[in-house]
Amino acid sequence: MVKCYFCGDERPAHTGLHLIKNDGSIQFFCSSKCRKNTLKLGRDKRKVKWTALYAESRDKAKAKAAALNAK
Repeated sequence: MVKCYFCGDERPAHTGLHLIKNDGSIQFFCSSKCRKNTLKLGRDKRKVKWTALYAESRDKAKAKAAALNAK
């Protein structure tokens, strides 16, 4: 299973698109939607609501706000 570079979804290794950059790093994209959001549109995965990283950052922000309100 390979994790998508943009959305964080896990897919089998033989599906999707592997982008190998000149510096040797490999980026796996599960769909053209993820590939276009990263490369063509230049979107930040922490600000797109349907990504896993957005949910993680949102949960951290809620926990931090709750801790501040509890004091």
